[in-house]
Amino acid sequence: MLGKLPSGRKNWDRSFKLHFIHTSFWDMEMHSYLVDLSTRKIPNQPRILPGQLLTPYRSSWKPCQLDGRDAELVHYFASTAFSSLAIFNQDAAAFRDLLIQMALSDGTVSSRAVLFALLAVASQHRDGLQCRAVQFKISAISALAKSAENGTLSTTEAAQHVTAGMLLCSFEIHASSETGGQWLWYVRGVKDIIEKSHLDTQINKSFVAELLDWVYYHNVIAQFSILHWRYGPVESMFAKQLDLKGWEWILGPNRLQRTNRVRPSHRILQFLSDIFNVLFQAFEQRDTMEKFVGRLNILEGRASTVVEISERYGKFSTQETTDATDMVKLYQTAAMLYLARVSESISGELRNMKPLLDNAFALLCRMRTCELQFPLLVLGCEARTDEQRNMILDLVWRTEKTTYVRSLDCLRRALRALWIQEDLASDQDCVPKYMDRLSAIISITRFIPSLV
Repeated sequence: MLGKLPSGRKNWDRSFKLHFIHTSFWDMEMHSYLVDLSTRKIPNQPRILPGQLLTPYRSSWKPCQLDGRDAELVHYFASTAFSSLAIFNQDAAAFRDLLIQMALSDGTVSSRAVLFALLAVASQHRDGLQCRAVQFKISAISALAKSAENGTLSTTEAAQHVTAGMLLCSFEIHASSETGGQWLWYVRGVKDIIEKSHLDTQINKSFVAELLDWVYYHNVIAQFSILHWRYGPVESMFAKQLDLKGWEWILGPNRLQRTNRVRPSHRILQFLSDIFNVLFQAFEQRDTMEKFVGRLNILEGRASTVVEISERYGKFSTQETTDATDMVKLYQTAAMLYLARVSESISGELRNMKPLLDNAFALLCRMRTCELQFPLLVLGCEARTDEQRNMILDLVWRTEKTTYVRSLDCLRRALRALWIQEDLASDQDCVPKYMDRLSAIISITRFIPSLV
């Protein structure tokens, strides 16, 4: 508190101005950053101002009926927690603004559902899994149920349901060690909303397109986890009480498609989805898996078109766009490596992987951070030397230290278990197949992991 104090009792009744200076979470983060700078042991270590220490977010949307604690959580989400949301090749700041706008734009029940889900994510990110975060989650689910009672949803309401569902999905992913794989329920439910409300026919609206991109990314990588998870029958986790079986039900409607065919990230995700669809069918018919070799070969031929698009997309100059391009290229390389190894496992024909591997590790070497778990796991399968393995672990460590992503412990455990098995098999005549090895490592978790 600052102000000119009165000089004597006579002046006490006169009006004078007091100024209140509020110490926020952002101020404490800046303090920690400055303390860290002064205590660094390596003088020439890069001193890059973290993204969360840029000018604090100021929303043009006024929180309606929010108390001080909730308003503070909204600002915490805007400045920090939003970076824990798993998106791929989307403008993070613009996407954050879209989510906040949908939460605060009106006082409808569906808007309140978004707000409660957003508060749940922020509360959990800041304070861990505790009663207040869980209460926000319950309030969001209740609001969604109440909104659905009205019957047919408008485009805006359907988009708000999708937003709330994906925020709750993010909540469960962030707390994956304490939950029963519930994140996949939300992905499945959101796809139902999209299908029943025909939201995928409204992609000419930019906010709808951005939301569908978010869902599409989670949906595609969920296919990878479902494909490889072997802890127990996948359908038993979701369909036992509903008397439903099969991965087709778990994955849900297949109408959900990429919204921008030009964007390289969409082409890469579609490429991955096509691979997973072939493998699901192959695993259903193990006695005739060889007949799927031809389909995998066709996909390998298509990989060249993905490369061309990625190369055209990579002609940028700024650091931000260079980082985004590297992420796209990393995903592209991981997808091509995965397809080549899978084809080897099924056909027995070896591929020349050296050019791909050289490009992949050159990319990793120049990346400062990377929170994309799927490509890191796939490239981890190829890390044979201590130098390559340290490179990946250092990248994971830097990512957790310099950004506010969720914990990458699941990825780290999988990598270590994978490398131990690689080393144990290095002097054996019988080497486990790629698919078997990858499935066994992913299955060390009790619940289906999210690798977005």
